[in-house]
Amino acid sequence: MSDPVTEPKRRFRWGRLVLILSLALNLLVVGLIAGALIKGPPKRDHGLPMRDLGFGPFVAALPDGDRQALAEAIREQEGSFQSRRSELRRQFDAFLAALRAEPYDHQALVQIIESQQNEIAESLQAGRDLLLDQIAGMDDGERAAYAESLESGLRRWKPDRPPPPKKD
Repeated sequence: MSDPVTEPKRRFRWGRLVLILSLALNLLVVGLIAGALIKGPPKRDHGLPMRDLGFGPFVAALPDGDRQALAEAIREQEGSFQSRRSELRRQFDAFLAALRAEPYDHQALVQIIESQQNEIAESLQAGRDLLLDQIAGMDDGERAAYAESLESGLRRWKPDRPPPPKKD
C-alpha cells in the first residue's frame, strides 16, 4: 500500500506581509507629500495683528502688495497696539485678583471689564481706520477685485451659501 501524499502545511510568509505594509506606508508618505505640493505653501499674514481684531477675512482678501502696505502702516502704529496689549494683560491680572479677593467686589470686576472693552474698542477703531484707508486708496477695478476675493473667501467659510448670480 502506498501512503497518501500529504501536502506540507503552508507556512505564513512574514516577508510578504512586511512587503505589503512597507508598500502601503510608502504610498501614504508619497500621497502626503504630493498633497502638500499640490496645495502649496500656506498664505502668510505678514505678521498683521489685524486677525486678532476680527479683520481676518478682510485682510486675507487683500492682494499681497496691499497686505504688505497695511502691515507697514500697522508697524508704524505698533507702539499703540503693543501698549494696548500690555494694558489688556495687566487688566486680566487685575480681573483674576478681583475674582480671588475676599470679600468679593462685583463693582471692581465691572470696572475692569469696561476698561477692557474701551481698550479693545480703541484697537478696533485703529484697525478699522487703517483698513478703510487702504481700501480708499484703491481704484474701481481694484475695489471690484477685492470684493470678489472677499466674497470668495467668505464662501469658503460658509460652504452652504449659494454663489451670487452672475452679472452680465
